[in-house]
Amino acid sequence: MVATSYLGMTHAARGEFSDAAILLERNAALEGDLRYERFGTASIQSALSGAYLADVLSQLGRFDEAIGHAEAAVQIAEAVDHPWMRHLGLSNLGRAHLRRGDLPRATRVLERDLDLCRTWQIVVGTPLVAATLGAAYALAGRADEALPLVAGAVEEFGSRQFQPAFILLCAGMTYLSTGRIHEAASHAREALALTRRLGARGSEAHALCLAGDVASTGGAEDAPGYYREALALAGELGMRPLAAHCHLGLGKLYRRTGKREQAQEHLRTATTLYSDMEMRFWLEQAEAEMGGPA
Repeated sequence: MVATSYLGMTHAARGEFSDAAILLERNAALEGDLRYERFGTASIQSALSGAYLADVLSQLGRFDEAIGHAEAAVQIAEAVDHPWMRHLGLSNLGRAHLRRGDLPRATRVLERDLDLCRTWQIVVGTPLVAATLGAAYALAGRADEALPLVAGAVEEFGSRQFQPAFILLCAGMTYLSTGRIHEAASHAREALALTRRLGARGSEAHALCLAGDVASTGGAEDAPGYYREALALAGELGMRPLAAHCHLGLGKLYRRTGKREQAQEHLRTATTLYSDMEMRFWLEQAEAEMGGPA
């Protein structure tokens, strides 16, 4: 059980989401008393696998399943009063809602998780949750609340001379959404270099898409190249939500540069993907781009 859990998490870290899902689903499916068994570790294995499975499934665009597994992990942790496992469940539940674009639910869950981390002094979890919540605030237009959370998370891990790619991605997205292009570009470059060094291909795809967003906003010529690299990786790894974001980015870029036919092609693909995965927040953006002035 323990080996299955760690192997599944390793596949997830490498971006091998389909392989990770197969392994993690085995542990998450435990029933009866085994659902609460630690198997000689500090973690409840069914909840641990369920929490990470939620993250994997949300990367694949299987949001309803992801949310169900994360909620189950939280319930298991609450039943035995295990704060660390409750944090993992809430964290991945918040990420699933955030990836889908359900910002009200994402912020409620992540605010609850951040309070939990601060109360129980979960040192590693606190900046990760803060960065995620900051990204949710930024998408919701709450820049004044987003920036301090993200800056604090970057500073916290910077003091340890290590910066997780996820925090760099959250920071880059937050700074981009608030018009701070230089800082967004710096975080995107750092995230891309780190993910390539680690072989974290899923995170690399996110970093490439972020680099495309930054380059597109700044008018750089290499924006299409970043998006196409991200699309290739997303297609290989099954990352449908990210593929939709890349098509939206290319659609916006081509509309601004007067390439209307190419823009409409990418925007149609984005709207289809967003609609299929019920990503309404993003679907509205794609539809607005299609219906806007040339």
